[in-house]
Amino acid sequence: MARDDEEEKDDDDDATTTTTVIFRDLTAENKEDLRRLNQIIFPVRYTDKFYEDCARAGAATQLAYDKTGRELLGAIACRLEMDPTKNGARLYIMTLGVYAPHRDGRIGSRLLQHALNAASEDAFIHDVYLHVQTNNIQAIEFYERFGFEQGEVLRNYYKRIDPPDAVVLRRDLGASWTRADPPGVTFERNFAA
Repeated sequence: MARDDEEEKDDDDDATTTTTVIFRDLTAENKEDLRRLNQIIFPVRYTDKFYEDCARAGAATQLAYDKTGRELLGAIACRLEMDPTKNGARLYIMTLGVYAPHRDGRIGSRLLQHALNAASEDAFIHDVYLHVQTNNIQAIEFYERFGFEQGEVLRNYYKRIDPPDAVVLRRDLGASWTRADPPGVTFERNFAA
């Protein structure tokens, strides 16, 4: 079974424009849109359990569509986990990806900002974490701009990609996170096609 590997694919660091988008929760009606995005962007094939876990994460998992609502531009897929002390929960970012032609519209930044907002509104969730391939400096720097800190390096974490090592990035959701609504986003809750 494939691991829930994470890789950030959003080159929006120097974007001067903000693409107007519609965020939608993951539903049975749009699950295949997320599956297609993941198949194109990531070197891992995810099982149905991956998508079930994403749906259980509620509003933290979001799909970003163009302003007409017809074209998927990007998505963030998360799951909830018990923290190691069993005194709360953690949000794990499994994937964050934006199709290449749309990577200059700050879509990835707004997806991440929204996921952090959603997690911070749940008092049971203490932190957010993810794994990034050790040579993906751009992704590491992207997450560091959102207050993530590098932790341990896991050797041979990835099974079919090189290098196989991953760094754990973690962000506490305590007083240091300031909620801000992502600009240029319209939310459609429980959208059905």
